[in-house]
Amino acid sequence: MSTNNDRIRFRYGKCLNDECAKAKAKETIQVPARKDFVCPECGKPLRECPPPKKSNTKGLGLIIALAVVVCAALIAWWVWPTDNTPNEPVVVNEPVGVTEQGVDSLATEVAVEEPADTVEVAAQPEETTAAEPKQEPKAEPKTAAHPGYGTVNLGYGKYTGELKNGKPHGHGTLVYTTSRRIVPSKDFVANPGDKIEADWRDGAISGGFIDWHHDGDITSIKY
Repeated sequence: MSTNNDRIRFRYGKCLNDECAKAKAKETIQVPARKDFVCPECGKPLRECPPPKKSNTKGLGLIIALAVVVCAALIAWWVWPTDNTPNEPVVVNEPVGVTEQGVDSLATEVAVEEPADTVEVAAQPEETTAAEPKQEPKAEPKTAAHPGYGTVNLGYGKYTGELKNGKPHGHGTLVYTTSRRIVPSKDFVANPGDKIEADWRDGAISGGFIDWHHDGDITSIKY
């Protein structure tokens, strides 16, 4: 039996009526624990099944955001401007060949310094640390230490579920230890080891539908 809060508040099932639209769509139907476990479309009993798995989109969103940041950093690295402006030339005037008769000739030598080698500095992408998803505290399963929840021996079986004044009251599961009729007015007999899930009131089944687990099958019984 599932003991989490969602399992106590709701039950999940599939409609087996071939003429029902929800059965054709194979839809998992959520039914409050206090309501009749029937299909809201056609009113037929439901076959209980596990709740649908919830998709986790937070991790996917984080991966996409991280990929976008890395791509932006790579693009910036390729287009980052570098300073390739050469140094301005330096002109040096040097006199050449002066005699007594005058200046025979003057030569001007222009020396141009070659620009120094430039070193390109690649822009390093910023390190991005993905924020860890915030973990929500897990709901603590109810046990016998919690008031209003526990296990009671009814003589013909052991009940585990919600209690009031020490008696079954609310939603719970009963595992039979002896053979016994499930519904006094109907011929449904549970053997030792079979179990039922039902709603209880003041120590007795309150009505509605009962899920009978036996021989690997589940039978829904109208109380």
